[in-house]
Amino acid sequence: MREDIVKAVFIKYLKNLGKAPKFKKKNVPGPDVIIEGNAYECKGSKFEKDRLFRQLISNALQYSILGIVIPWDALDCLFIHQLEALELLIREHPNMPRSIEIYVVAQEDDTYFLRRWSSAGLLSLDIKKVAYECLPEYVKLPPEEKESKISEFLKDFDNKIREYIKNVVIREGGNPSDPWKGFSCIIK
Repeated sequence: MREDIVKAVFIKYLKNLGKAPKFKKKNVPGPDVIIEGNAYECKGSKFEKDRLFRQLISNALQYSILGIVIPWDALDCLFIHQLEALELLIREHPNMPRSIEIYVVAQEDDTYFLRRWSSAGLLSLDIKKVAYECLPEYVKLPPEEKESKISEFLKDFDNKIREYIKNVVIREGGNPSDPWKGFSCIIK
Protein backbone atom coordinates (compact mmCIF):
# COMPACT_ATOMS: atom_id res chain seq x y z
CA MET A 1 0.00 0.00 0.00
CA ARG A 2 1.34 3.42 -0.90
CA GLU A 3 2.11 6.04 1.74
CA ASP A 4 -0.22 8.61 0.16
CA ILE A 5 -3.16 6.18 0.50
CA VAL A 6 -2.30 5.47 4.16
CA LYS A 7 -2.10 9.21 4.83
CA ALA A 8 -5.41 9.90 3.01
CA VAL A 9 -7.21 7.27 5.12
CA PHE A 10 -5.71 8.74 8.31
CA ILE A 11 -6.74 12.28 7.33
CA LYS A 12 -10.33 11.14 6.66
CA TYR A 13 -10.33 9.41 10.06
CA LEU A 14 -9.15 12.60 11.78
CA LYS A 15 -11.71 14.75 9.98
CA ASN A 16 -14.42 12.25 10.98
CA LEU A 17 -13.39 12.94 14.58
CA GLY A 18 -13.62 16.70 14.00
CA LYS A 19 -9.85 17.22 14.09
CA ALA A 20 -8.05 19.75 11.90
CA PRO A 21 -4.65 18.27 11.05
CA LYS A 22 -1.66 20.32 9.95
CA PHE A 23 0.59 18.84 7.28
CA LYS A 24 4.30 19.20 6.79
CA LYS A 25 5.52 20.63 3.53
CA LYS A 26 7.26 18.31 1.10
CA ASN A 27 11.01 17.87 1.65
CA VAL A 28 10.82 19.57 5.05
CA PRO A 29 11.84 17.58 8.14
CA GLY A 30 9.20 16.86 10.73
CA PRO A 31 6.17 14.68 11.30
CA ASP A 32 3.78 14.01 8.41
CA VAL A 33 0.76 15.18 10.41
CA ILE A 34 0.52 17.37 13.52
CA ILE A 35 -2.64 17.72 15.59
CA GLU A 36 -2.79 19.74 18.80
CA GLY A 37 0.89 19.15 19.61
CA ASN A 38 0.80 15.47 18.64
CA ALA A 39 3.04 14.07 15.89
CA TYR A 40 2.11 11.29 13.46
CA GLU A 41 4.28 9.54 10.90
CA CYS A 42 2.56 7.87 7.93
CA LYS A 43 4.31 5.07 6.04
CA GLY A 44 3.55 2.80 3.12
CA SER A 45 4.15 -0.94 2.94
CA LYS A 46 7.85 -0.52 2.24
CA PHE A 47 9.84 1.92 4.34
CA GLU A 48 13.17 2.15 6.13
CA LYS A 49 12.54 1.14 9.74
CA ASP A 50 15.79 2.73 10.95
CA ARG A 51 14.71 6.05 9.47
CA LEU A 52 11.28 5.76 11.10
CA PHE A 53 12.87 5.07 14.50
CA ARG A 54 15.12 8.13 14.11
CA GLN A 55 12.02 10.20 13.27
CA LEU A 56 10.10 8.84 16.26
CA ILE A 57 13.00 9.52 18.64
CA SER A 58 13.34 13.06 17.33
CA ASN A 59 9.58 13.60 17.59
CA ALA A 60 9.56 12.19 21.13
CA LEU A 61 11.77 15.05 22.24
CA GLN A 62 9.45 17.67 20.73
CA TYR A 63 5.84 16.43 20.84
CA SER A 64 3.56 15.17 23.59
CA ILE A 65 1.98 12.23 21.74
CA LEU A 66 3.52 10.10 19.00
CA GLY A 67 1.74 7.96 16.48
CA ILE A 68 2.54 5.90 13.43
CA VAL A 69 0.13 5.03 10.66
CA ILE A 70 1.09 1.96 8.63
CA PRO A 71 -0.51 -0.67 6.43
CA TRP A 72 -1.11 -4.14 7.85
CA ASP A 73 1.49 -5.72 5.57
CA ALA A 74 4.30 -3.62 7.08
CA LEU A 75 4.03 -5.38 10.46
CA ASP A 76 6.33 -8.09 11.76
CA CYS A 77 7.24 -9.39 15.21
CA LEU A 78 10.59 -7.62 15.46
CA PHE A 79 9.12 -4.27 14.42
CA ILE A 80 6.29 -4.52 16.94
CA HIS A 81 8.71 -5.38 19.75
CA GLN A 82 11.03 -2.55 18.72
CA LEU A 83 8.10 -0.12 18.92
CA GLU A 84 7.21 -1.50 22.33
CA ALA A 85 10.82 -1.06 23.52
CA LEU A 86 10.95 2.50 22.17
CA GLU A 87 7.68 3.22 23.93
CA LEU A 88 9.22 2.15 27.24
CA LEU A 89 12.36 4.19 26.63
CA ILE A 90 10.48 7.44 25.90
CA ARG A 91 7.65 6.87 28.34
CA GLU A 92 8.78 9.38 30.95
CA HIS A 93 10.17 12.11 28.70
CA PRO A 94 9.46 14.93 29.47
CA ASN A 95 8.19 13.67 32.81
CA MET A 96 4.83 12.75 31.39
CA PRO A 97 3.71 9.16 30.86
CA ARG A 98 2.97 8.40 27.23
CA SER A 99 2.91 5.78 24.56
CA ILE A 100 3.18 5.37 20.80
CA GLU A 101 -0.23 5.19 19.17
CA ILE A 102 -0.39 2.64 16.35
CA TYR A 103 -2.86 3.05 13.48
CA VAL A 104 -3.06 0.14 11.05
CA VAL A 105 -4.72 0.43 7.64
CA ALA A 106 -6.11 -2.47 5.59
CA GLN A 107 -8.05 -2.66 2.34
CA GLU A 108 -10.86 -4.94 1.26
CA ASP A 109 -12.28 -4.36 -2.21
CA ASP A 110 -12.63 -0.57 -2.57
CA THR A 111 -12.93 0.12 1.16
CA TYR A 112 -10.09 1.09 3.48
CA PHE A 113 -10.23 0.33 7.19
CA LEU A 114 -8.26 1.84 10.05
CA ARG A 115 -7.84 0.47 13.56
CA ARG A 116 -6.16 2.36 16.41
CA TRP A 117 -4.16 0.82 19.25
CA SER A 118 -3.42 3.41 21.94
CA SER A 119 0.01 1.88 22.57
CA ALA A 120 2.54 -0.49 21.03
CA GLY A 121 2.12 -2.61 24.17
CA LEU A 122 -1.58 -3.14 23.42
CA LEU A 123 -0.80 -4.13 19.82
CA SER A 124 1.76 -6.60 21.18
CA LEU A 125 -0.90 -8.12 23.45
CA ASP A 126 -3.19 -8.61 20.45
CA ILE A 127 -0.35 -10.33 18.59
CA LYS A 128 -0.06 -12.90 21.38
CA LYS A 129 -3.63 -13.97 20.63
CA VAL A 130 -2.49 -15.46 17.31
CA ALA A 131 -0.83 -18.45 18.97
CA TYR A 132 -3.65 -18.87 21.48
CA GLU A 133 -6.27 -18.94 18.75
CA CYS A 134 -4.34 -21.67 16.92
CA LEU A 135 -3.76 -23.70 20.08
CA PRO A 136 -6.96 -25.80 19.92
CA GLU A 137 -6.20 -26.71 16.31
CA TYR A 138 -2.76 -28.04 17.26
CA VAL A 139 -3.82 -29.78 20.48
CA LYS A 140 -6.15 -32.05 18.52
CA LEU A 141 -3.42 -33.23 16.14
CA PRO A 142 -1.91 -36.69 16.49
CA PRO A 143 1.70 -36.57 17.79
CA GLU A 144 3.22 -37.50 14.43
CA GLU A 145 1.58 -34.47 12.76
CA LYS A 146 2.05 -32.05 15.63
CA GLU A 147 5.80 -31.50 15.23
CA SER A 148 5.69 -30.62 11.53
CA LYS A 149 2.56 -28.46 11.86
CA ILE A 150 4.01 -26.49 14.77
CA SER A 151 7.31 -26.01 12.91
CA GLU A 152 5.38 -24.81 9.86
CA PHE A 153 3.35 -22.42 12.04
CA LEU A 154 6.50 -20.91 13.55
CA LYS A 155 8.21 -20.47 10.17
CA ASP A 156 5.19 -18.55 8.91
CA PHE A 157 4.49 -16.64 12.14
CA ASP A 158 4.99 -13.11 10.74
CA ASN A 159 2.53 -13.82 7.91
CA LYS A 160 0.02 -15.23 10.39
CA ILE A 161 0.39 -12.08 12.51
CA ARG A 162 -0.14 -9.83 9.51
CA GLU A 163 -3.25 -11.73 8.41
CA TYR A 164 -4.62 -11.74 11.97
CA ILE A 165 -4.12 -7.98 12.35
CA LYS A 166 -5.59 -7.34 8.89
CA ASN A 167 -8.73 -9.23 9.92
CA VAL A 168 -8.94 -7.30 13.21
CA VAL A 169 -8.56 -3.99 11.35
CA ILE A 170 -11.30 -4.88 8.84
CA ARG A 171 -13.66 -6.27 11.48
CA GLU A 172 -13.22 -3.50 14.05
CA GLY A 173 -12.62 -0.67 11.58
CA GLY A 174 -15.80 -1.50 9.70
CA ASN A 175 -18.01 -1.39 12.75
CA PRO A 176 -16.12 0.34 15.56
CA SER A 177 -17.50 0.37 19.09
CA ASP A 178 -15.90 3.79 19.46
CA PRO A 179 -15.09 6.28 16.65
CA TRP A 180 -11.57 6.72 18.07
CA LYS A 181 -10.86 3.00 17.79
CA GLY A 182 -11.74 2.37 14.15
CA PHE A 183 -12.87 3.82 10.86
CA SER A 184 -13.65 2.88 7.27
CA CYS A 185 -13.83 4.90 4.06
CA ILE A 186 -13.49 4.80 0.30
CA ILE A 187 -10.58 6.68 -1.30
CA LYS A 188 -11.02 7.64 -4.95
